[in-house]
Amino acid sequence: MVRRLAALLTVLLLSLTACGQGGQTDRTSAPSGEHITVTHTQGTTELEGSPEKIVVLDFGALDTVKALGLGDKVVGLPKRALPAFLGEFADEKFEDVGTLQEPNLETISKLDPDLVIVGFRSAAKYPELSQHWPTIDITFTSDKNLIDGTAAAAAPIAEAFGKQAEADAKIAALRAKATGLEAKGADAGKGLIVMTSGGKISLHGPKSRYGVVHTLLGVPQARENIAAESHGEPASFELLAEINPEVMFVVDRDAAIGTEGQNARQILDNELVRGTTAWQQNRLVMLDGSRWYITIHGLDNAGAMLDEAAQGLPA
Repeated sequence: MVRRLAALLTVLLLSLTACGQGGQTDRTSAPSGEHITVTHTQGTTELEGSPEKIVVLDFGALDTVKALGLGDKVVGLPKRALPAFLGEFADEKFEDVGTLQEPNLETISKLDPDLVIVGFRSAAKYPELSQHWPTIDITFTSDKNLIDGTAAAAAPIAEAFGKQAEADAKIAALRAKATGLEAKGADAGKGLIVMTSGGKISLHGPKSRYGVVHTLLGVPQARENIAAESHGEPASFELLAEINPEVMFVVDRDAAIGTEGQNARQILDNELVRGTTAWQQNRLVMLDGSRWYITIHGLDNAGAMLDEAAQGLPA
């Protein structure tokens, strides 16, 4: 009797084990390649297949999403200060989800995205967002130049959608473009990067977000040792006249963030600045603040930045 019971129990245990194995097989039998692990700045994120609905909280990332042909997967984004070259995303079919710094979680919840992309201004929200939705952070460290930073920011997005080859091709094209411009940059004369904001000016050097002018294009510096502050080293018009750059690369921060007031050329139009070689030779290169101050690391935007800076180089 005891032997029969033991045998019966053995059969039951084997049956249960087989059922359990079958159940596990069913749960993990997604087609090959469906499960995706994306490595990004704040860790790794698991995706069950390529995302179909994405919320993008970084304009550089949005530019990359568009460049990789994924714009139709966007369901929400912050629309305040949306760059004109990304104007298609202002359409009402794309939900406004707050601001870059303060996304509206309730609105995002209604969209039920498969993926949320954060970066830089929105990166601090990663811990909270990742509790609710698969989230990746495309932020990169400030020691990377424009192209290396753009490559780092694009990598997690490309990985999530299987677009690595397309992203690599665009990065290769960026490197080739920068190499082609570098020789001209050396003959551009002494250059200075100036940002205007609220009627004031600040200077930016090679370690700034605009440093590509010096680091990749090779434009000589009109002033050395400019402090690597987030919004630049504050400067006076007297100092600008003293430096006397041969070419000025000018970013209008107010225009980029939608603040009303004088534009960059109006702010610089005074007796001191008019006396500089750059002004007298009409070598003020007005850079698009939306591209240089807000978007920066998009796969298409980075190329547009190089094209704009090239206006200050010899033909």
